[in-house]
Amino acid sequence: MPESAGIGAEINTELLDEHFKQGDYAFVISALEDTNSKTPEQYNMLISALMNTDLDDAEDIAEEFIAHYKNDYRAYHTHASVMGAQASSSIFSALGYAEKAKHSLEAAITVAPEEVNVYQALMQFHLMAPSIAGGDMEEAEKLADKIATLDALEGQFAKAKFYLEDEQTEKASAIYASLSQQDETKIRASYELGSFYLSDERYEDAFNALSALLTASVVSVEDTESEAWEAYEKNKSNLLYGKYRLGQLAVESGDYTQSGITALEQYIEEYNATNIETTHLPSMNWAHLRLAELRLNANDVEQAKNALASIQGEEDKRFAKILKGLKKQLNKKA
Repeated sequence: MPESAGIGAEINTELLDEHFKQGDYAFVISALEDTNSKTPEQYNMLISALMNTDLDDAEDIAEEFIAHYKNDYRAYHTHASVMGAQASSSIFSALGYAEKAKHSLEAAITVAPEEVNVYQALMQFHLMAPSIAGGDMEEAEKLADKIATLDALEGQFAKAKFYLEDEQTEKASAIYASLSQQDETKIRASYELGSFYLSDERYEDAFNALSALLTASVVSVEDTESEAWEAYEKNKSNLLYGKYRLGQLAVESGDYTQSGITALEQYIEEYNATNIETTHLPSMNWAHLRLAELRLNANDVEQAKNALASIQGEEDKRFAKILKGLKKQLNKKA
């Protein structure tokens, strides 16, 4: 273990968070992989780091997480995330991994039948997985209804997601329009609707939803133990992810370049300053890579080079391929 990562037997969590934010996954892995009696939070951070470097290793640790925390729904939830990533990266083993993801989510519900987010995760599985892999729209709708019995507001979001995937866009838009008029839900509504349109390549609709986030803000909460913390963390996370999505939209569509640059610059600044958990958010390396793409699209070669120079360490094969292509383009313009 790196000496700077620990104080005696304790892990310096703030230091690990900082290294994770900067994409220094090797540091996080080295500090945590041999730690005895890892907490659920440490398992999640270690697995998140491994998912950016080696999915097979992430799978091994996710199984270890379950073995050590059989009665903690978070272990099954995290395991399902790893299985989903494995399914996406392996054509030949996709069905087997999808089945494992489904089983883990069902186990999470058995362990924690009152936790809304495990029902949300299983609903998302049924919405996104093909029927051959266990996806079922009828089950997804039932889960949306179940979520509504546990939390009326979350039920609205669940129903809107179901309507989007069931091609009942007008019904979904009506729900999101209502949610976007409420201060406590407008950021999330814009993020979720914009993300759907982006995945559906409806770029103008995606921009109309996501661009509202450029001027949105969340009142900061410093006390992580306060009643306001959970709502703040979720709202800030949606705001950050929405800004990244706006940058991604500009890259994919070839339009809205300046808005995309502004969004990514805001994302980078706020990501580095935030006190919320960031392991689920796109890394700084991805943000700088996307920013470099947009700077190059704007013919700002020097700023594109500066963005690439901010990249530290390595990501996955897709990242490496995009990075290699960008460097070639920049060399041609040099």
